[in-house]
Amino acid sequence: MKTVVLVTDIAFWLNNFGSHMRIQGLVRHLSQNHDVCVFFLKSIPADAQEGLTAIGLRNVRMVSYKDYSGRRLNFKRDIGQIDFFKGRAPDDFVSSLMAFLQSNPVDMVIFEYIRLAYMLDGCPKGLPVVLDMHDVMSARTISLRRAGLKASIEMTAATEKVLLSRFDRVLAISRADVAHLDDMIGLSNVVYVPHSVRQVYRHECRGDGKRLVFVGANTAPNVEGLRWFFDQVWPLLQPEGFTLDVVGNVCDAFRDPPPGVIRHGQQDDLQKYLDAADISINPVFVGGGLKIKCIDSLAAGLPCITTVEGAAGLEGAMGRGLFVANSRLQFAGAIRHLARHPAERRLVATLAPHFIDSEFTDRTAYRHFSQYFDSCFAQLSKVPA
Repeated sequence: MKTVVLVTDIAFWLNNFGSHMRIQGLVRHLSQNHDVCVFFLKSIPADAQEGLTAIGLRNVRMVSYKDYSGRRLNFKRDIGQIDFFKGRAPDDFVSSLMAFLQSNPVDMVIFEYIRLAYMLDGCPKGLPVVLDMHDVMSARTISLRRAGLKASIEMTAATEKVLLSRFDRVLAISRADVAHLDDMIGLSNVVYVPHSVRQVYRHECRGDGKRLVFVGANTAPNVEGLRWFFDQVWPLLQPEGFTLDVVGNVCDAFRDPPPGVIRHGQQDDLQKYLDAADISINPVFVGGGLKIKCIDSLAAGLPCITTVEGAAGLEGAMGRGLFVANSRLQFAGAIRHLARHPAERRLVATLAPHFIDSEFTDRTAYRHFSQYFDSCFAQLSKVPA
């Protein structure tokens, strides 16, 4: 059994974002056979352990950086000197991680998001370091800027290449991201690790086809996509008796939605909304990575109507539950077609979960990472305390 430390400032047990679900899946997979410790770059909330228990991560240990804060250990500032990290690389975070690693035997460190790459300055040589990247941030930056939006993490491809090359392995969420990093940036340390789902089941097709669902966080791509849907598509559907359940804190951006749209806000149990729906939508036109809401819908046996951007990395699901529409008429037409043909929705309820089971369960999603993990420790032993 190995000891893996995951470094993050994300309260991933809250289920607020698709990224939370991805981190949960990775931690759950690792904790099945290894000791997992979360090195948290904030104070640990009082309800954190309760939250971890609720998502089946009872045995995961959490340590706050504050337990090692203020020691001011000397370290060589290397990555932290890169322009991207000016004003974004607190010495105390690096020093506290360094102190923790000196005091605890650790076999691997995994960082969540590239914005923490400067903390590599606190890791000893020889300790395997891995980045769970979620998105190719330089590509996401360009995608959002073209739409007049700002990404939460903005960087150039040149900077991203420098940072990614410092990790022993980089976990990419889609095959398209792997190809981009290999072909466009020239990196060879990238491993394909998609989102994983815990439950795959056949959705019972009971409704009249007119109940839609959208699940999403309050991010710019979701807000802009849903606003487009309200402006362009919803006026064509609402008079015909369609309803739309909007779930997640994307509701915060729509205090007064159009008639027929029901705001549910942030919910711990998304499954009941997927169970109640006939069709899932994901009208997203910018972003990057893999659209987790599409995967969750397909895992529930729901047909999912999205865009070319939303389908990126899920091309194998086309014809098995994923439908692509890029205009108001295409979107409305696809929704109407599925509503009028329950037999097609029943077919999706069978085909979509089969696709997810072949690509996005624990058994398949972590296959390449597990191979790296095993080979990594065929020759390496624990870093001494």
